[in-house]
Amino acid sequence: MHKLLVTLLVSTTAALASGGEFFPLETGNTWTYREASTGQSFTVRVGLPVLIEDTVYYSLRGYVETPVFVRFDEKNNQVVYFDEERRLEIPLTVFAPMESGWWHAPLRPCEQEGQTAGRPGHYTGAAGPIPALEIRYRAFGCADTGVEQEQFAANIGMLRRTVQTIAGPRDFDLVFARVGRLRLGALPEASFSAAAALHQRADSIEITMRLETPEPVRLRFASSQEYDVVLRDSQGAVIWRWSDGRAFLPARQERVVAGSWSATVHIPAPVSVEPGPRAYTVEAWLTTEPGAPQYAVTLPLIFPPGDITPAER
Repeated sequence: MHKLLVTLLVSTTAALASGGEFFPLETGNTWTYREASTGQSFTVRVGLPVLIEDTVYYSLRGYVETPVFVRFDEKNNQVVYFDEERRLEIPLTVFAPMESGWWHAPLRPCEQEGQTAGRPGHYTGAAGPIPALEIRYRAFGCADTGVEQEQFAANIGMLRRTVQTIAGPRDFDLVFARVGRLRLGALPEASFSAAAALHQRADSIEITMRLETPEPVRLRFASSQEYDVVLRDSQGAVIWRWSDGRAFLPARQERVVAGSWSATVHIPAPVSVEPGPRAYTVEAWLTTEPGAPQYAVTLPLIFPPGDITPAER
């Protein structure tokens, strides 16, 4: 693990803190996890805030099976999500210790319950051992799937998720994080970023993706499609996708990037009947095969013209 990540983890996990510090909910916060033996990875992202029934929630993607709107419930020391069908809040992850009891863990790959340890455990990754809050899970009615354990560090977020597979337990360790102003990475050799600019005629938004790496990176694709870009509204609904209506050759492709690679797409200016600036989110990613390096970025923006803030990964 990169030295910067090691140093910050040691300094921020000296003692267990409140659950809100274990799962920082701030727009732009990003965590990427990778399983060492297969190269599989997943990314958790906090999106734009939304107001639902006079309460502020944040869009959260990648942590559970489906995108959700969440907030931290300080009274009960837990992250809750808003169930849009039932119009009520449901606990998603509980940080309050439950040594002898279990809490329902919704939206996981199968029916599961969680139990939060009352004493600090130890993260034993490349930076370990480091004190960490531990949550273990049990599953019902399913085999070779489901979450077994999660470990969290104060002011950083989740460090590791252990999942059950047909080949046995697999550990997904944190390899990259952007939490507030902190940028932590175990993979400094490559960075993927995106920037937005308003087209001169103001009829489209120009998105430029860039991959920079001082050492060659081999990218494998299942087809001739190398990337995709999606525009979402403030509620998380997709209103434009770059790949829609395009045809791609089904043959596998490879690209070796040494130095820099970039691509630019133009998103048609979104139309709304509501006056004034509106909040959107752009998601851009390389469509590499599982096991190949994974790169993605989320970019919040305001339209009509406002501050367009670049995000990086």
